Amino acid sequence: WSGADKPAKVLDVGCGIGGTSRYLANKLGDDSTVTGITLSPKQVERATALAKERDLNNVDFRVMDALKMEFEDNTFDLVWACESG
Repeated sequence: WSGADKPAKVLDVGCGIGGTSRYLANKLGDDSTVTGITLSPKQVERATALAKERDLNNVDFRVMDALKMEFEDNTFDLVWACESG
């Protein structure tokens, strides 16, 4: 982990259909929010549907290029980039 005891804001870079994002959202609970980014609109659509099926309200997904992120510096407490390279 990042050293954060319970990160309030998590970014999942290269989230795909959101498996890790959903796991983190569930594990961290409603006090945390998880944002997943991927290049694929279809992956965002599927990830959003899967999160909704599981009643996860603390996760969202966006189409975004990891090399051109729209977030300001220090927006997140933890950045996860499993299989993104």
